[in-house]
Amino acid sequence: MSLRVFRPIPLLASYVDAYWDYQDLTGEANSFLSILPDTATYLCFLYDAPLLTTHKTSTYRTRSGLAGFQSFRSDLSGSGAISGVSARLTPWGLNVFRRGIVKECAERRVDCRDIFPKYTIERIEDDLALIATAEERVAYVEHHLLSIFCPQNDDLVVRRACEQLAASKGNCRIADLASSLGLTKRTLERRFLNQIGATPKKVSRVIRLRNAIIERTRLPSWAEVAHATGYYDQSHMIHDFLEIYGMTPEAVYPQVRSSPTFRFSGLLDLASNAPKLETDGSSAHSNVMPR
Repeated sequence: MSLRVFRPIPLLASYVDAYWDYQDLTGEANSFLSILPDTATYLCFLYDAPLLTTHKTSTYRTRSGLAGFQSFRSDLSGSGAISGVSARLTPWGLNVFRRGIVKECAERRVDCRDIFPKYTIERIEDDLALIATAEERVAYVEHHLLSIFCPQNDDLVVRRACEQLAASKGNCRIADLASSLGLTKRTLERRFLNQIGATPKKVSRVIRLRNAIIERTRLPSWAEVAHATGYYDQSHMIHDFLEIYGMTPEAVYPQVRSSPTFRFSGLLDLASNAPKLETDGSSAHSNVMPR
């Protein structure tokens, strides 16, 4: 498996966390790769074999696809080399590229051909297969995103709410959050569903659980992690692990520390030391560009 991470250009940095270029994602043995919920949306353009995604009791077979907000682990596999470029979007990022679809994309994987013009997706897949370097493939995808970028679709209130939830590490009363933004709790929930595909409470649960794994890297026991991350007790935290990750803390943590496939899910900050593409977003960045 080859995986390289790139930061977006400044214009898109509020909406794209990072780009991931990967080749033969599941390896020669076609092993499973698990994506753990972390509030991100994944827009994936694949140019090799199709991808099988198992989420709870459903299985999706797609090439290029979109995974909206997830509150449960997704397991990826395939019968061939899984290669492509994924844009890891911020929780509110999808709307500036395709408005009005977050609800239908939440808790599932949707074929890009059902969201964007079929010929556009097929052209992207065909062109990516011809591009030789990761830098050029990522620049190609970024060029496409710029071509459909519509920043006026951004809901700044929802973005601010998400940033406050992240800053509180998921420990924030939703009623207080709504009040601080001049909204009722019900209005904030409706705007979250329209912009993210999940309620603020569900987003905060995913954030808090993700923070629990990060805290375990510095604290010696799960009991201390539960206290530090605001859980009522360790049993409450374990319940969330089972409901959202489908595994106990003891099962998740060793894999996060040792498995590159779990690191792929964004639990650790893969983009922190990633190179930024040298582009201003206004010119061609590859010998083959979207048409």
